[in-house]
Amino acid sequence: MKKETKDKCFKQLASLFMAFSYSLFSLTAISADSIQSSALYSTYSGGDIITMEQAQPKAEAVVTSKDGKIVFVGDKADADKKFPNSDQFNLAGKTLMPGFIEQHLHPILAALTLSIPVIAPEEWKLPNKVWPAVLGNEHYIRALTNAEAAMKDSVQNENDEILWTWGYNSYFHGEISRDILDRISATRPIAVWHRSAHEFYLNSAMVDRLQITQQDIDKTGSSVARQIDLRRGHFYESGSMIYLLPKLFEHLATAERMVFGLKQMVELLHMRGITAYNEPGAYIPPDAVGLYTAILGADSTPMYSFFTPESKLPYYRAGKEGVAAEVEKSTQIFPENGKVRFFEKQVKILMDGAIISQLMQMKEGYIDGHQGEWIQNPQEVEAITKIFWEKGYQIHVHVNGDLGVEEIIKILKKRQQEFPREDHRFTLVHFANSTDDQIRELKKLGAIISVNPYYVTGFGEKFGEFGLGEERAHAMVRLATIEAENISVSLHSDLPMAPADPLFLVWSAATRRTNSGQILRADLALSRDAALRAITINAAYSWQMEESLGSIKVGKIANFTILQQNPYSVELELLKDIPVYGTVFEGTLFPVRQRTQQ
Repeated sequence: MKKETKDKCFKQLASLFMAFSYSLFSLTAISADSIQSSALYSTYSGGDIITMEQAQPKAEAVVTSKDGKIVFVGDKADADKKFPNSDQFNLAGKTLMPGFIEQHLHPILAALTLSIPVIAPEEWKLPNKVWPAVLGNEHYIRALTNAEAAMKDSVQNENDEILWTWGYNSYFHGEISRDILDRISATRPIAVWHRSAHEFYLNSAMVDRLQITQQDIDKTGSSVARQIDLRRGHFYESGSMIYLLPKLFEHLATAERMVFGLKQMVELLHMRGITAYNEPGAYIPPDAVGLYTAILGADSTPMYSFFTPESKLPYYRAGKEGVAAEVEKSTQIFPENGKVRFFEKQVKILMDGAIISQLMQMKEGYIDGHQGEWIQNPQEVEAITKIFWEKGYQIHVHVNGDLGVEEIIKILKKRQQEFPREDHRFTLVHFANSTDDQIRELKKLGAIISVNPYYVTGFGEKFGEFGLGEERAHAMVRLATIEAENISVSLHSDLPMAPADPLFLVWSAATRRTNSGQILRADLALSRDAALRAITINAAYSWQMEESLGSIKVGKIANFTILQQNPYSVELELLKDIPVYGTVFEGTLFPVRQRTQQ
């Protein structure tokens, strides 16, 4: 990536976010209304209370203080004796659990992809809209054509306004190209954002709008240009992220869309019982700080927004000598404490390509002959890992293919040999494809794992037909082996790669059922208990926050999720359908606002 291209990208990002003002974000409520009390203490009782603490797994009552801490866990009679004047909250048979934790998602991607027309292989339920599943090429083209026709009929849309859509995946929707999009409209610019968020397809009107030419593409260098097929209007990996994104970002990430999208994301996460999430690999331009502070940091937003810096762009900008300073500088844009902040001394490294595009690096390749991609090759990952390992950082590595895992094992072995560390919590993130031997090796090395179980649910069947073949595709996300090796495992959605719905992820991990209803390799499923720990205490452990989040224990922060049913009591197949009554964030109750979906 040339320096002038990178600088142009950063300047355009900064210019875009300069347009946001603090007053714009404070005009309307963001999330559910809270229920606050003037009492010094609040007692929760009258239902099942699950603590996720092995020494005291259940309780009759929990008492929280006005400053948002847990001050009592135990019998109701003892709670009443010690806190006679506390405000009483009767659970009325509901279940109180530690606040759900979303280990890994992407706020800006979620804000943008879910605020434009969604034409995806699965149904997407948003706070006030449901986008139906679309399967097959004919149905996809029809849905895209209808979206363009709807814009023609709207008095608010000009004929040359851009049609954006997200969710396309060739494995489910067949092939599309610039020519096919031109048939839908030769005059309206169309931009199709791939389901993986790593690719775009443009029609000719959009190519012209962005003034894209082959000569301009060639200026970026061969490593970027080879991942662009202008004839087909296809931009992928570096061609998408480095060349195209700076050109289209100001058109896509309008102030109106960003504000709407982030507010919608906050409400969506609250509906699913989430009280804390993290974005690993976050790059936040300084002029976006006001946007994040105003929306994610609002009093009405009942969750923590944590961020982990990424190392790829700092490495390319500053090289080995300056990457650590660049990363450390990026974490200083938010206060060290508060609702919105960076984790201290943690960093994310990118290894191989996107799984949804089948660009992960596989030891045995692909049955159709296509090749995987490195986002950062093993040599770069080796160099970056050494720098941050020796500085005492917790390192999170995005890796999806078993060849990527093999390279990570080599690197981690070398790190431990050269500079031994205990409790390093080196975290492999996503972890779609692996072998049992690799998992056992990672156990010896002290690694922990965070997985996206939706890979099986959403893509296991299709990848069995294309690319991986059944044996490898059906064995993705080997959770049973991870559990058997007693490796700390957490679950995440990587929103928008999967729905940010912890109970849905638990169901996916524990059943291995696909969207069509088939069960793939039930012997690799995670146990119910381990899956519920993976969205609570183990997720907190993966952030080094187990002393304050993830379980119900005296001294911890009073973050709870209140469910209408006990997830240990319902049938396994019904886990994903348990309604969320609300959450408690830092001791304040936030019921879920009931919305009518259309």
